[in-house]
Order: sequence, then structure tokens, then C-alpha cells
Amino acid sequence: MAIGVPFPESNRVLTAPSPEDAAADTVYDLHVAVWKDLDGQMHVTSKWQFSAAELAALQANGGVFWFHCWGENHPPISIETVDAFGRDRT
Repeated sequence: MAIGVPFPESNRVLTAPSPEDAAADTVYDLHVAVWKDLDGQMHVTSKWQFSAAELAALQANGGVFWFHCWGENHPPISIETVDAFGRDRT
């Protein structure tokens, strides 16, 4: 599973929903940036890193990956390789 990584623009940390999740290492802290675009729309942005094995699997399966979301609705999302803050991709 790709892991979330900190980035300079992050201004909030999402933590495990319960102490049990944190203790079991099933959920880890996720650094996010909460920001408003020029149209006044709110956004939450996070940065993710695939392991070498995951990158190899992505290449082997034609770049396909799965997005999982808790709940009954699929939120509007965008998965990109371009940095939302205009920096180089590092």
C-alpha cells in the first residue's frame, strides 16, 4: 500500500480514529494541506509514495491501481502526478 508522506504545504495531520487503531499500526498519521482555490472551493491534498515493489506492479499491470474509501459514497477526488502547489515532483 502506498504511504502518505509529509510535504512543506501540509497544515493539518489526520490521525487514527481510535487509540486501538494507532496501537495496532493499522492507521498512521497523514499530513494534508487544507486550502481554498481561487473559486472559493475547499480542497484537501495529500502526497503518497509507492514502494519499489508497488511501482514494479504498476508497470506490470499497465499503471492500474485501486482507490478504496470508507463510507457509502465516493467523494470527488483527483489522482495526479503533477504537484498541486507548482513545485517539482520530489
